[in-house]
Amino acid sequence: MSGTEDRNSAGLKEIEALEQREAKAMLGADATTLRELWADDMVVNSTSNLIAGKTILLEMIENGRLKLRTYERRPVRITVFGDLVVTTGNEISQLITDAAEFKMFVSYMNVWTRRDGNWQLLARHVGLIHRERPQPLS
Repeated sequence: MSGTEDRNSAGLKEIEALEQREAKAMLGADATTLRELWADDMVVNSTSNLIAGKTILLEMIENGRLKLRTYERRPVRITVFGDLVVTTGNEISQLITDAAEFKMFVSYMNVWTRRDGNWQLLARHVGLIHRERPQPLS
């Protein structure tokens, strides 16, 4: 493997780890980690037709309006464009709202950017594939 391939492979592993770290922080409502991983100018287009930035999303997490019971992220493709990386895949989650609980199957696209040597999530689009009422947890 050439030096470039080694760096690309290491870079892909780093992004895969960041994808899972961000997903784990979402599941655990870990606002401290999300503040670190999300760019201040991040924009998210969600399944609820909400286009929001970092501040609004952190407020929703901290006040419990955005709460997950389960969350599984499955990256399918990671494409590197220098200091930008696009990841695509699918997710399965159980979202808890004031009114109900839903199991959601979505596709996603995340855009990561490297700033000052650190990767941050810059943009995210989530497309709803299917939503249903989940089976009760045992």
